[in-house]
Formats: sequence, C-alpha cells, structure tokens
Amino acid sequence: MPGPTERPADPDEEGGDDGMRGARWSALPARMRRLGRTDGAEAARATVAAGLTWQTCTALLHTPDPYAGAVAALLIVETTVVRTASAALRYGAGCLLGVLVAVPGALYARPGMAGLALVVFASVLLARRGFLGHHGIHVPTTALITFALLRGHHRGELVSHLAEIVLGIGFGLACSALLFPAVRVRSAERALEELRALVARYLDGLADAVVRRERPRDVLGPSWEQDLDTALERARTAVEEAHESMRWNVRPVARRRRWHLDRRVLCTLADVAQELAATGRLLDARPGAARAPGPEAAFARSYARLLRTTALCAYSCRGGRPHPALPATRRALTRLGSARCDPPAADAETGRLLRHLESALSCLSAPPPAPPVRTHRALRPLRHTPRR
Repeated sequence: MPGPTERPADPDEEGGDDGMRGARWSALPARMRRLGRTDGAEAARATVAAGLTWQTCTALLHTPDPYAGAVAALLIVETTVVRTASAALRYGAGCLLGVLVAVPGALYARPGMAGLALVVFASVLLARRGFLGHHGIHVPTTALITFALLRGHHRGELVSHLAEIVLGIGFGLACSALLFPAVRVRSAERALEELRALVARYLDGLADAVVRRERPRDVLGPSWEQDLDTALERARTAVEEAHESMRWNVRPVARRRRWHLDRRVLCTLADVAQELAATGRLLDARPGAARAPGPEAAFARSYARLLRTTALCAYSCRGGRPHPALPATRRALTRLGSARCDPPAADAETGRLLRHLESALSCLSAPPPAPPVRTHRALRPLRHTPRR
C-alpha cells in the first residue's frame, strides 16, 4: 500500500518517454513542410531574379548569354531581406576588389606571367582574410576574368560583364524585398511556447520530486538539463531569426506582430530556467533537503505548492502583466522562510532552495512593457481649432 507521499505506478507515466518520442516524430512532417515552403519560396525568388536579369541584360546590353548577371542574382538571394543585403554587399565588394587588383597588374606589369602571378597572389590573399565570408571567392575569380579581358583588349566585354553583375545584384535585392519576403514569427512563437511548456513541466516535476522524496533526475530523466539548454538555445535562435526577418520587411504582418517576440520575455524565461537548473542540481546533490522527517515534511509540501504555482506563472510569461497569483506566491514564500526552525545544516540547504525560488519569482515579477496601442487617424479625437 503506498505511503502518504507516494503515488501508485501509472502506466501513462511509464510510457512518457515513448509518448514524447512519438510526439517528436509526429511533429517531423510539419517541420519538413515548413522547411519545404521556406526553401521553395527562396528558390522562386532566385528564379525570378535570375530570369529578369537575363531578359534585361539581353534587351539593354545586347548580350547573348548574360550568365554573370544571372549567377549574381542567384547567389545573393537569401531567406531574409537583411541576409540578401549582406550577401549583395559582400558579393559586390568581392567583385570590386578583384577589378582593383587586376587592373594594375594587367596594364602595367611586365611580362604577362609576372602580372598574372601578382594578381593571383594578391587576390587570393584578400579572399583568405575572411571579411567577405564565402563570397571572398569572387575576388580571385573576378580578378582573373578582368586580367584576361584587359590583356586581350576586350574592354567592352569587361564593362558588359560588370554591368551584368550590377543588374543581377539589383534584381536580387528587389525580388528578395518585394516578392513575399519571409516572416519567421510563427516559428519563434512555437519555440517560445515549447520553452515555456518545458520550464513549467520541469518545475512541476521538481515539485513531484520534493513531495515523493526522490531525486529530480529520477523523476525528470537523466538528461533533463541538456533538454532544457537545447530548448533555450532553439528559442534564442528562433527569436533572433524572427527579428532579422522583420527588419526592412515591407509585409504588414511584420509590423503588426513585432511586439510578440520581445527579447525580454526570452531573457525572463532564461533566468527562470537557470534558477530551475540550480534548484535541480541542489536537490540532486543534497537530497536530504527534502527527505528529513518532522517539520521538514511540512516544508516540503509547502515548497512543492510554491513550485507548482511558479510553474503556472512561468507558463503565462508572454509579455504584459504577470500572472495574478504571483504576488500571493511571493508572500507565501516570505512566510515560509520566516517560519523555518531547522538545524543549521538543514537551514542552509532550505535557505538556498528558497533563494533560488525567490530569484525565479523576482524574474517573473518584472514584465516587459505592453505593446503600444496604435489608433487610426480617423479614430483619433478631433482637435478644437478656435475660430478667427
């Protein structure tokens, strides 16, 4: 017969890991569809940019095969407008540096092999510096093309080649900014929701560990801290990608939903997760903090209730006002700390547990500001203008 603080084995809990694994596998097709939509939209923008560049170069520059412009348009189109602008800047800088390196070597270096060696050495050295990223390869490539065209007295072809590159960069930027640029708001909201749910579930699991007098790793699993760090890193990456996708974005949804991804919400959840991990490590290293009989059993029950309420407050951390139960939870924590009458060793352990919980509640008590209310001009009150 189970004791007062023990619960009978639940077959659903025994299959919890299988359920989580099944949930991950069931979410895989949705993630693959999202990746397919993102990659498909990026490929469509690159295709339109390359086609427009090809047709424009053929019509304006009378170039039969304007491959240079089409390649430039293909290579600079990225997922977001900011990344496309960065790629365009690096691509253009690499081509410009290649021309600047090749022109003196082609016009003034004698003999030709010495000039070629000088151009190759200088361009490769600049490309290896790394400030252009993977677009540094365009420095030696453009330098060799420029050197060959200048040595062969084909300056018109060189001008046409550079004009194609300029048109390709321009069309790539235009298509990336105007043809339904990506807004990664939903993926960031999903990552934050997963982090909130995981923090709340682990806080509730710590409460179960305290009440059942078990170690947290026996209740939550041996890798619960790694899972928490992974979810936190995934949320950070998703929020940064969402903010990047909303910069220079002309879609109205990017302006409407900007406040939902306040970085201070992520910082609050990160601080709560840090205190959660510290509490779990303390309970793992010092299980006696929740196993002592007598008055400590009452402390364990009260502390578990506070952990469950903190889990509820953490799950409701979405910006704006905190959960209504948060002030009462902090008062209950203060009363619990003042009512302790433990031995010195147990007093130090319970004091650390209370300090970690107080820090988590303090983080949740400082909400980020609510979004500004935008009113249409037609709905604003009319100003009184005195008559002349």
